[in-house]
Formats: sequence, structure tokens, C-alpha cells
Amino acid sequence: MEKKEQRPEAAPTPAEARLKRNLIISLVAVGVVLVGMIALLVVLAVDAYRSPAQPSPGAAVVALLRDAAIILVAFETLIIGILLVVLLVQVQALIVLLRDEVRPMLEALNDTLATVRGTTRFVTHHVVSPTIQAAGFLAGVRRVLQEVGNLLRPGKGA
Repeated sequence: MEKKEQRPEAAPTPAEARLKRNLIISLVAVGVVLVGMIALLVVLAVDAYRSPAQPSPGAAVVALLRDAAIILVAFETLIIGILLVVLLVQVQALIVLLRDEVRPMLEALNDTLATVRGTTRFVTHHVVSPTIQAAGFLAGVRRVLQEVGNLLRPGKGA
């Protein structure tokens, strides 16, 4: 029999827990509002049928539905306005984050790159170039010595 290892699930971070809690609260609030609107429509429809002032119950229901649609559209407009304000606040927070957090990081990165460029130039001028010149000079000296050695050997001349 194999023994299965049970790994403990990672605990949600505080941000994830807060996001989940806010989502649940928002969904419950929307559900309560929708149930309240449906209950209001039912109460108003029953009241419209009992009211003798209207010429017919059908006309009262149509008027009631029209009024409810107008109220619903006004409510949606209100929600959209609130969400736009939230969006503006979030955009402002993003701008502040970019200004206060990202810009200094980019400036530090730029300084680091400048340091790397300077180091590269220094190493190129003081280490790599002299090494290449010395290697070239030694290769030339070796070739000259090979040619002189070939001239001095008997029987290998041109």
C-alpha cells in the first residue's frame, strides 16, 4: 500500500482573503437589492390591482412596470457613477505607485547600467586591448622565429 502524502494547502494571503471577503459582501448586497426590488414590484402590483382609481388593472401594471424600469435605469446609472469614481481612485493609486515606486527603481537601474558601461570601458581599455596587442606581438615574434628557424635548417630552404 502506498502512503499518500498530504500537503497542507497554502493559506491565502491577507490580500486574497480581503478580496474574497469583499466579493462575497458585494454579491450579497446585490442579491439583497434585487430581492428587495422584486418584493417592491410585487407589493406595488398587488396595490395597483386593489386600487379603484385606475381604469383597468392591466394599465396599472404596465404603468408600474414602466416606473420600475425607470427606477432600475436610474439605479444602474447611480452604480455606474460610483464605479467610475472607484475607477478614478484606482487610476490615481496606480499613478502614485508608478511615480513613487517604479520611477526610483528605474533611476537606480539606469545608474547601475551607467556603472556597468564605465566598468566595461575601463576593462576594455586597460585589460582587453593590451592583452590583444601582447598576444598579437607574441604571435608575430613566434612566426618570425619559425621563419628564421626554417632558414637555418639545412635542406629545408627554398
